[in-house]
Amino acid sequence: MMRQRRQLWLLVALVGLPLCGVLWWTQLRVPEIVIPPRQYPPNNAYDAYKQIAQAMYDQRSQDGRLYDIERQLFNGREPNPAIPEADKRYYLQRRRPFLEAYRKHLDQPCKAVFEYAFDWPLPELAMFRQIAQIESILIDDALAAGREAESVQRLHDLMRFSEQIRTDGALVHYLVGSSMIEIGLRPIRQRLMQIQSPETLDALIGLARRYEQRRALLKNAIQHEYYLGLAIHRDIASGKIKADDIEAAMFNVTFNSGFERWFYESGFGLRLTWRRSLLELQQYYESVFTELEKPLWERKIPALNPKQRINQMFLPGLDLAGDKELTELATVRLLGCYAAVKRYYQQHKAYPPSLEALRSELSEMIIDPFTGKPFVYRADPKRGFQIYSVGANRADDGGRVSIVQGQGDLPPITINALPKTLRPEGNWLSPPVWLR
Repeated sequence: MMRQRRQLWLLVALVGLPLCGVLWWTQLRVPEIVIPPRQYPPNNAYDAYKQIAQAMYDQRSQDGRLYDIERQLFNGREPNPAIPEADKRYYLQRRRPFLEAYRKHLDQPCKAVFEYAFDWPLPELAMFRQIAQIESILIDDALAAGREAESVQRLHDLMRFSEQIRTDGALVHYLVGSSMIEIGLRPIRQRLMQIQSPETLDALIGLARRYEQRRALLKNAIQHEYYLGLAIHRDIASGKIKADDIEAAMFNVTFNSGFERWFYESGFGLRLTWRRSLLELQQYYESVFTELEKPLWERKIPALNPKQRINQMFLPGLDLAGDKELTELATVRLLGCYAAVKRYYQQHKAYPPSLEALRSELSEMIIDPFTGKPFVYRADPKRGFQIYSVGANRADDGGRVSIVQGQGDLPPITINALPKTLRPEGNWLSPPVWLR
């Protein structure tokens, strides 16, 4: 009897050990993940932009006064108006050469330079955003001095620059470019009702039309984000990425127990769970790409809720980026529509009866990307006209705006363009915004 048991255990060992070895090898085998290599055009403008960004950083590091002024000037959402005029002039005089430098490359082919690696450095993006902040100051100065043509040209160049730096870029490139456009638009939107020149209004219509033709698409950035996710899983499986390499990413994850934390910090968790994590990643992006094939207003990019720890460390929130794309597109379209309504009034001494009356000139620019229908538009001989997008909450709030992100409607002007008595506070909405 004992002999038979020994033979049985020997048989189990002879069969089981190789089977376990096969399973272990299968688990650790590097997956066959095909990721297209990054290729860049000759004379890539992005290379020149990186050099400009490095020179800006070096200048700031070597000039203590410049550094101090910059910290004070950009310590909030908008440039600090309390900066002494002499300091502002010094700062702009030192930074202007970099604005002239980037303009020399706007007509070159451009493709964002990065590789599919979680730790690929992108220090240039902070300097790109600073260029937008400087341009915003100069746009506002030009408008205040009545140099409207200069202000629109500066905005045009900045928007062209932002499109270039996010061409074929990852999500971070897209979001930085979007932020740059928002920063450049802010002074125009704040002083929009002061603009009366027919030439400037026509220029704004042209600017919105050119943006429509060449704007970067969020779905392209998400495609590159997917490749980045695949590369991370591949590099974890191959051992190229170790637990020590992603310690900072682990710090943002709430583990269920001390053992689970040790399990991942030791590296065992990464090697043993990457397959389940990869499957979750692929399923999530499959649902995202399905939504991205739909019209803008029908998309519902799923919120991020990964169960696998690796994806909790690296998956970005794509649903918020979707609203960012729609807000940017709606804002630029509204700018063009506002200018077209003003031009119509100047030519006909009356407001257009509807936005459909402007469709031959504006085409799809009259469409609210949040609804797929024309922007809300009303005209009144005494009060002027209303034009707005329903915004991220997809609800018509009657042209009222809010300081709370995602609430209220989106008009072509900023909240600060309203008289102080009409600006919303707290969770309250403003009165309906009428324009002239």
